[in-house]
Amino acid sequence: DLHRTGCSNFSGDDNDEDRAVLKRLLLAYARWNKRVGYCQGFNVIAALLLNVMDGKEDDALKVMIYLIDSVLPESYFSNNLRALSVDMAVFRDLLKLTYPKLAKHLDRLQLAAQDIRTGACYEPPLPNVFTMQWFLTLFATCLPVNIVLRVWDSILLDGSEILLRTALTIWGKLAKKIMNASSADEFYSLMGELSSCMMQGSVFDGDAIIK
Repeated sequence: DLHRTGCSNFSGDDNDEDRAVLKRLLLAYARWNKRVGYCQGFNVIAALLLNVMDGKEDDALKVMIYLIDSVLPESYFSNNLRALSVDMAVFRDLLKLTYPKLAKHLDRLQLAAQDIRTGACYEPPLPNVFTMQWFLTLFATCLPVNIVLRVWDSILLDGSEILLRTALTIWGKLAKKIMNASSADEFYSLMGELSSCMMQGSVFDGDAIIK
């Protein structure tokens, strides 16, 4: 995962030293919390923490330990991802309550992908495909850094329910465009484009999303 972290100073052939720092941080956390070890997404979180802490590994490690061990639900990043699965189920219920038209539309797209011969549906719940990754990286893979850090501040202040609030805010903002998708394939293609726009900062205003 080190080579595909996404942050410019940890990618490419010229950043071996920075990647070595990132690797040490990830190994340090894995040795601190042997029950969790390493989970996919930690590289993205650790890289951003290193940037915020000006590359100071000990400070970044302390914040990473506090964030994962004390702020987020227990077993969020354990092997069975049990707490994450609970949050995903809660999120789908909240989506149905908050944006019922969008939730029904996504359910229809999922059911339309059902195999007519066997009746099997191979598509997972469509919101899960993206929201799970957002939760695992604390939105660092879908929002620009200046907004991600404000979301992280909110998580540190108000706890893990901010994950659910932020995800609802994102889906609500994208709902109008998603309603135009007529198939699961179209939905995936559209979300790829929208995800790119979100990372570039052209979808959300920082003040608006926090409000």
